[in-house]
Amino acid sequence: MVRFNKEKGKTGVYNIDVKDEVEVPLKESLPIPQSSNGELEKFSAFVLKVLGDENIPPTPSNFQIYFDKLLENKPAPFKKRINEFLELEVTNNDENHARIEREMKEGFSQIKNIMQVISTIYKNLNIMQEIVKKRSAELQITPNQLAVQNIISSLGGDLKKMSELTSKQIELLKEYYQKTTSILQEVENNSIFDARFGVYNKRYLLKSIADEIKLIANYSHSSSLVLAKVKEEALDKIVSKKDRETVIRNVAKLLLKTSRRSDIVAHYGDGIFGMILKHTDLNSAKKACDRISDLVYATSFFVGTAEIETDIELSIVALDSEHSLEEFLALTLEALSKTGKKLVPYIVCTPKVPDDEEDQ
Repeated sequence: MVRFNKEKGKTGVYNIDVKDEVEVPLKESLPIPQSSNGELEKFSAFVLKVLGDENIPPTPSNFQIYFDKLLENKPAPFKKRINEFLELEVTNNDENHARIEREMKEGFSQIKNIMQVISTIYKNLNIMQEIVKKRSAELQITPNQLAVQNIISSLGGDLKKMSELTSKQIELLKEYYQKTTSILQEVENNSIFDARFGVYNKRYLLKSIADEIKLIANYSHSSSLVLAKVKEEALDKIVSKKDRETVIRNVAKLLLKTSRRSDIVAHYGDGIFGMILKHTDLNSAKKACDRISDLVYATSFFVGTAEIETDIELSIVALDSEHSLEEFLALTLEALSKTGKKLVPYIVCTPKVPDDEEDQ
């Protein structure tokens, strides 16, 4: 069993992209209203002003990103009041999508169980038919042939009717099973959630990186990609596969804890997690990696009564429109194994400059 040491892991959430400059007041001449609604209105106007000052299109997505980013730089009481007000809001569509998928997958899991039971019933019916046939054959050799033949004839008629009904039911079951399988496959093909680790899945990560690259091409803002992985040497000390997955799952929770709502945390595969830090430059991404390392190393994981010393690999790359998704992933994946507690905390990867730029 893996136990999470909350006392050792009490480290605050890191502000991924908080600027070091002095905070700009909303309007010094006007005091902030005491009501959350008034504060929210004034703060929203401030967010829009910053978007305009930095030439960022005021789309709903960009507004949310900057809202979260600028809110992190506010005093704790202010953040508490605004967050309490925002708790009344509905969660974003992707979060709802992920929740619905979990429920749908559970429902379809039950349907598959029902189908397995029906399949078993059908097999038992076939066995029963074979037994009846066998007994019928035995009756044919008993005395009083006329009576036996009448019984067999009657039994044969009943079996024929049952066989016809069973055949129709089998066709219906086959049709329902095929439809259910098709629906399950469709859900799987369009899923965005990794149920094992409680984050988004590889499909959603790749799509989100590609989308972010397109946005960078249009608006020239800074965004970063971070890959994280628990070092194999640490996991090799854990015998049970279930316990290893629990440790990785808890690390995924720590990654979620250090991220903003607008950031994307996803499982790339093989225990590797990707974090898309939107509107976040390399310096802020480095601070994020420092915070991730500190939080992981300040957290104790127990298997039974034994404490497991964790070690995490981290790599960073600044996304741009000059390189492909595959290039970014290849660079960061290759760099992971070169990082860790006894090496360097993280590596900043630099994509190769295109040939036409090298010649200039």
